[in-house]
Amino acid sequence: MKMKQSRWIWGLLSLAFLLLPGSAMAQAKPKALHVAIITFFSGSGAVVGGPSVNAAKLTIDQINKAGGIDGVPIKAIYVDESGGPTKNVAEYRQLATKSDVILGYVSSADCLAVAPVAEQLKIPTIFSDCTTDALFEGHHYKWVFRTQPPASANALAMALYILKMHPHLKSIAGLNQDYAFGRDQWTAFSTAMKALDPGVKVGSALFARLFSGSYTSDISRLQSEKPDLVYSSFWGGDLVAFIQQANAQDLFGQTQVALSIGTQGGLQGAKAMPNGVIVGSEHSYLMHPGAIHNRRVKGFINAYKKRFGQYPISTYPYTLRRALIALRDGYDKAIKDNGGKWPSAAQFATALEGLKVRTLMGTMVIRKDHQATYHEMIGLSEHVPQYPFAVFNKIITFPASMIMPPEGTANADAWLRSLKPSLLAEVPAPKVYGH
Repeated sequence: MKMKQSRWIWGLLSLAFLLLPGSAMAQAKPKALHVAIITFFSGSGAVVGGPSVNAAKLTIDQINKAGGIDGVPIKAIYVDESGGPTKNVAEYRQLATKSDVILGYVSSADCLAVAPVAEQLKIPTIFSDCTTDALFEGHHYKWVFRTQPPASANALAMALYILKMHPHLKSIAGLNQDYAFGRDQWTAFSTAMKALDPGVKVGSALFARLFSGSYTSDISRLQSEKPDLVYSSFWGGDLVAFIQQANAQDLFGQTQVALSIGTQGGLQGAKAMPNGVIVGSEHSYLMHPGAIHNRRVKGFINAYKKRFGQYPISTYPYTLRRALIALRDGYDKAIKDNGGKWPSAAQFATALEGLKVRTLMGTMVIRKDHQATYHEMIGLSEHVPQYPFAVFNKIITFPASMIMPPEGTANADAWLRSLKPSLLAEVPAPKVYGH
């Protein structure tokens, strides 16, 4: 009798173990993988939302059509990021109750606020943008990943491009948004410029209120200073407004302008952009006047244009697509590592570490510190007959190994200060496309 009772008790204990939330053995294959995608749909950041959601819908449909993830389709909900960190943290907590993975975020302030909550709630969270270097500096997250390189990589690539193409540059000034990203971007850029060319004079650093949309007086002040180059990391509606107002005041005709994330103005910004502006892609694709030799890029552009009636010329179709492909590949790897069984959330997070992802434009690697590596493209704007907006020429592609702070870097600014002018000799030659 005692033996039967003992077996009965052990049976109950075994069943309880199998039903524990953290037990890999208890993970039944779901009917759908629920993914929350957060981006801007309203306000000045709304320039971001349309292309982001378009790319997400296209990519998810392609994944599901190909069989989903081990037969499981992705089902997405789309959430407006507008409202600030407090609102986004509260919303994240709600999304965590009904999402397997949370993906997206643009604002540095939002992701810095959300990251600790993701750790607390143990929800796999993939930031597809949100480039502040502070995200991983001093933090060792288990549940938080980023499939976009940090702001310092974009700023360094811009400094290298400028000094490669304009070796006799004498002075720079800046106009950036007055919040964490704008200030960090200017600090990284000006630090890199001083390290790579100590003779460059760093002039005024102006900071405009985020989403103010009015820069006439700032532009006038820069014009009175007459620097050789004006640098800006404006994005979204602010970037569009800046381009339009700078055109009206002829800033582009009086000095060289460099827009570190100049594709983030979307179609409206690209139409208003004049010739000769130095533009960074923020680790995305720069449309150029030549034929697209990369069949995968061409296929994505054609599919996007056919479905949505416009070209994917901004940053966000590419960054969000990378995050979704990383999600798919991470689950595929986790399933394989789990002997073909559906993985737990923890197993999925573990599989993302060290994951190599084949993207439209090359291989992305998610390092063990959860930061992805990727190249950067920077070029010069020009208008050509083939497109109703500015495209880019004289494009330099900077490999990740040249522009990204090494794994374990405690402070990106200190790393940038350590760079030597000799790095300029390693910069690739620009790619010049014919019409």
